[in-house]
Amino acid sequence: MLPNVTTELPGHQNSTANSTGVFDWEPFSYYYSPWRELQLVWVTICMTLGTCGNTAVLLTIASVEELRTPGNALLCILAVADILQVISKCPMMIWLMARQQTLPCENNGLLCLHFLYLTGSLFSVNIIGPISLDRYWYICYPLKYSSIMTRARTACLAALPLLVTVTIVILPFFEPGAGEFYFFPPYVSCKYTGPVKRGRQAAINSGYGIVVLTMLFCYFKIWREVRRQQARHRQLLPQALTAVDSGQSELTGTTRQIRLSSVDGGSESQQESPDTTGQMNRQVSVTSLSARLCDSPSSAGQKCGSKPSNKVAPARIWSAALQKVPSEFKQRMKTATTILLVIGVYFITWLPYFVVILRSAKWGDEASSSSDGPWQRFAMLFSLISAFSNPIIYTRNRQFRQGLLRLFRCRN
Repeated sequence: MLPNVTTELPGHQNSTANSTGVFDWEPFSYYYSPWRELQLVWVTICMTLGTCGNTAVLLTIASVEELRTPGNALLCILAVADILQVISKCPMMIWLMARQQTLPCENNGLLCLHFLYLTGSLFSVNIIGPISLDRYWYICYPLKYSSIMTRARTACLAALPLLVTVTIVILPFFEPGAGEFYFFPPYVSCKYTGPVKRGRQAAINSGYGIVVLTMLFCYFKIWREVRRQQARHRQLLPQALTAVDSGQSELTGTTRQIRLSSVDGGSESQQESPDTTGQMNRQVSVTSLSARLCDSPSSAGQKCGSKPSNKVAPARIWSAALQKVPSEFKQRMKTATTILLVIGVYFITWLPYFVVILRSAKWGDEASSSSDGPWQRFAMLFSLISAFSNPIIYTRNRQFRQGLLRLFRCRN
């Protein structure tokens, strides 16, 4: 059984009711020109970009084998939540703006859309925590990442926030006859008035706080790992260049000594000294370094068994040394930066929404006034940016861009 529903707003706001006793909700609808047209255009753009963009993300990751990773699986789940968010909220908004009529919450279809939107919006925020943990393990434990992010653990990381979200959403159904739903025009949704409302809001706020703390912890650890890798690179690069320079000079001196000894006929036998041992060690280091450089992309066209030249340009030495920076670490950092952009956009776009919700939860709808309506409507519309921004951010990934282009070519 569904809880009781009504189309009236509670509290002293009913003092604005007309002679029939029905609440005059028109000041809260904002469907007068030019705001009506602007809202219609904005909601249509959000619904189109959110649906098409996130569907393209799902198809691209499914078609490119290199993108089928545990982290991208979590991003696919996030894309599904964004699609649920736009297809459940935007049609209600378009109906309200086009028909300019109230949406009755006694309609089971409207309640289903409301619960879908609430599930998608809450889950899209709660899944940020597992995504941050995935990037933390990917950056800080690259050798253990495949054993940490197994299929079972990925499923658990996705199922936990989903379970919390569904529990919060269906709480009113465990409170029969104690509350009712009423249509709230600023949010274009149904609101619940039962005693469990405050407990549900506290659960939402707690989940939001846990996600923020998880994100801060993970990216603080990632920042420390980046600093550690940079410090290690600064220490190893001068040592490698010094070894190359000293090895080249000793190699030239040894060649000259061999030529002089061949002219003399080899009458004098040379004994090994500490200097000679140092020269041999440095030559070994140069040989090993040149062997490693043969495996680099810059020396792919050269034959590794060729004799080293005595004259090596400093620019080539610098280029070869710089190529020793792990390219895999750079790739991991780029993916972490992409996810950080996704998280940043999410929290920026959802911050006004959480502010107005916290204010409403603290003072109650009874203390609301007509001046709160514009801010509440703006917060709801502004939060829709998070539903279509992720596919735009994902285009920073070269593999994703190439897969998306191949997808469009196949469709054409």
